[in-house]
Amino acid sequence: MALIKCSECGADISEKASECPKCGCPLDITKQVISEAKKKKRKKVITFFTVVLAFIMILSMGVFFFKYNNDPGNMAVRLIKKDFGNNISVDSIYYNSEVNGCIVKFSTNGEDNTATVHLNDEIVGYQSVMDEYTKKSDNATSDEEKEQYAQQLLDYMDIYAIFWEYKLLVNGPEESGWEKIK
Repeated sequence: MALIKCSECGADISEKASECPKCGCPLDITKQVISEAKKKKRKKVITFFTVVLAFIMILSMGVFFFKYNNDPGNMAVRLIKKDFGNNISVDSIYYNSEVNGCIVKFSTNGEDNTATVHLNDEIVGYQSVMDEYTKKSDNATSDEEKEQYAQQLLDYMDIYAIFWEYKLLVNGPEESGWEKIK
């Protein structure tokens, strides 16, 4: 025989009794109060676990988006897309933590290109631009024009560290500090 507490006076009474011997409260009311208290407790537990689960899901999504947005390869591709739009196809990406930069080989509109991406400054240099300067220098009609375009080419190569790619090609990824990330 189990004892329960009376919902009115708190006295211990048998669950088989019809009313509380001390205050006369009907046992049905006491059982109903106990049942409602259990439901409230169960609801609180379910709410607690729902909140915890939602928090874990939101935290997981936050971590995913943080990692995605701060991934060097993704950052580099976003910068290239600013110049070329979304219609690019990335062939490979190399990352160097020492310079915090990427070399991205990509194509757009059927033409291959290479970009050197400085992630700290968010600046990008392109092989296609370097090729344009070379073409202008080759097609120049005067020595002064040739010298002007040659200087612009050297300045461009220096600013955008175009030589990163050549160091990678000559020394290989391991020796030059470049890691292929795609």
